[in-house]
Amino acid sequence: MMDSQITMFSVEELGSIYMVPFWVFYQVAGADSVFDEQETEAFQSMLDTAPKLRDDFARAIFSNMNASFIDILHKAKNNPTRAYEGLREAMDVLDKLPPDITAEFKTLVFVMGWSVAAASGDFSDTGSGSNISEDEIDNLVVVAEVLGLSFPKLQKVITSSDGDKVWNSFLKAA
Repeated sequence: MMDSQITMFSVEELGSIYMVPFWVFYQVAGADSVFDEQETEAFQSMLDTAPKLRDDFARAIFSNMNASFIDILHKAKNNPTRAYEGLREAMDVLDKLPPDITAEFKTLVFVMGWSVAAASGDFSDTGSGSNISEDEIDNLVVVAEVLGLSFPKLQKVITSSDGDKVWNSFLKAA
C-alpha cells in the first residue's frame, strides 16, 4: 500500500513533499534567527525514529527524507523565504491521497515543528509555562493555517510540555 501511495507522485511532487518538514523546521527553529543545537537535535531525533511511525505514508516519506537529510536541509536553508509557498504547493500535491492519510501527515509535521520549538529556550520567555517563544508560536500558527489544521485538534499538542511524548504517540508500540 505504501509503495502505491509513493508511486502516485512524480519526482517533483515527492521533492515538494520531502521539503515539508524542513520548511516547518526553518519557520520554527529560525523564528528567532538562531538555529539552536537542541532544535536541530530534536529534529534529527524525530527523523531517526521515522521507521517506527505507525502511518505507512508518513513512515515512507520521513525515512526517505532522512536518507538525504543534509541535501534537503541545505536546499531549504538556501531559500527560507519560500517556506510558506513551498508548504502550500505540497498541500496541493497531497490532495492526491485519501484525507485520513493527508491529515495524519499534516498533524505529524506540525507536531515535529512544535517539538523543535519546545526543544530549546527559556521556560520564562512567555511567562505561560512554555519555553516556546512568541515568534515561534506566531510561526506555528501560520504553519497550522497553511497545513489546514484546526486549532481544537492541535490544542492537546500545544498544551503538552513534552515534545517527545507527543511525537511518540505516532510511533508503533515497541
